Amino acid sequence: MDVRDDLPSPKRSFGFAQAGDIRNRRNTAVKDTVAAVRRIELEKGVNAATLEAIKAELLKLARHRELFPIKHFPVAPHEGNGVIYRLSEDPDHRFALYASTGVPGKGVHPHDHTTWAVIVGVHGDEHNVFYRRSDDGSRPGKGTLAKIGEATVSPGTGVTLMPDDIHSIFVTGTTNTVHLHMYGLALEQLHQRVMYDTRAGTYKVFPATQNIKPI
Repeated sequence: MDVRDDLPSPKRSFGFAQAGDIRNRRNTAVKDTVAAVRRIELEKGVNAATLEAIKAELLKLARHRELFPIKHFPVAPHEGNGVIYRLSEDPDHRFALYASTGVPGKGVHPHDHTTWAVIVGVHGDEHNVFYRRSDDGSRPGKGTLAKIGEATVSPGTGVTLMPDDIHSIFVTGTTNTVHLHMYGLALEQLHQRVMYDTRAGTYKVFPATQNIKPI
């Protein structure tokens, strides 16, 4: 037997090293990005200019699409129309960064976040419609909205949302999306988010998201 038969296949070894290398590089890039975001908020507070600066940092990260291959963020048939993967979260649940993946046709009714949010595209297109409350808020459970704008989040683009901003989303195209979502406070801690039914002119508080997966 040739002693070379005892050596691992270069192709197989390269494949495992490559996968591990992607994860290691992604973890490092995520750590550096979150550190930059912390500094920005500390120095500037929470305002529109701050969120634009945070978006710029996230867009730098998202440009490295090779660090976020779609196959690393699957949606199994039993998982519905999307999965949220946690990339980073501080011990106090602040500065939470996720990779959110959605299947074509996924939609979410108009809602707020109760914390600041920045969303940037890595793979695929997600159409956003933005709203403002058009009623006076005097009737509990009743709320009407007026459309004030729209934008599609695609690779190289992003949107920012202050805590009381309202938007809906819809995944267009024929491929899954993978987008980066960053929040001032982790999704599991957002217990007062509001979702609107535009046809009925109503709203309700919906439970904080709990089905977030590690990566």
